[in-house]
Amino acid sequence: MSLNSPILSRRSAAIAARFGAKADVYEDHAGLQAAIAGRLASHFPDLVAPRVLELGCGTGLLSRHLVTRYADGELHLTDAAPDMIRACRSNLAGAHANVSFEVMDAAGPIAYENLDLIVTSMMLHWLPDPLKVLARLKGRLAKGGVLLFATPGPNCFAEWRTVLATEGLPSGVPPLPEMPAVVEEEHLTPDKDSLSFLRRIKAIGGLHPREGYDPLTANELRRAIRATNTRFGGRVTWHIVYGRLERP
Repeated sequence: MSLNSPILSRRSAAIAARFGAKADVYEDHAGLQAAIAGRLASHFPDLVAPRVLELGCGTGLLSRHLVTRYADGELHLTDAAPDMIRACRSNLAGAHANVSFEVMDAAGPIAYENLDLIVTSMMLHWLPDPLKVLARLKGRLAKGGVLLFATPGPNCFAEWRTVLATEGLPSGVPPLPEMPAVVEEEHLTPDKDSLSFLRRIKAIGGLHPREGYDPLTANELRRAIRATNTRFGGRVTWHIVYGRLERP
């Protein structure tokens, strides 16, 4: 297992630090992410002893499905946060599979090639240019290889973003582009109100805003929460898209 930290961009390093700080408690608050990983796993192709790369493995929510489905495969699990890698390794300690772990920035160069399967769940939206990364990853597939992803879609958090715009407040939500090759999508409202929504994101370390964002003051945040509760009953929707790209 390689835990030598690669050279990360300032943004990647900051995001990795935030998630890494929550590694020990992440799964206590990541029920939504676990459900999304399970849904993505339902799209796994039938492969015998494949070479697999996972980007952003975190604590292993999707990795658990990989080691079960591809017990005879060669599995390379990667994340930019060393503490997440350590948690993932611990959570998979009893797995009987050929697994390697590596600290790696998905936004940087990818050394792996001729891969039968590349998977990533709820990670692409943290990258500066997810569409560019997807195109680059597709080129790392073997002929007939498959790339599967789950990521927030362009309508994610629509209510929260609408309220911020209406109230004249800045939004820290990163750009969420239309994704290619979408095969399934979901609209989920797991939280009872907007405060619960914000607490969920904070609990898993996912409060790193887009570049140039000027954080809301406490009064502005309370105003946005009240407006969301009044206008949308506190509902904030997660729009999740699942994609499948193949190399002919």
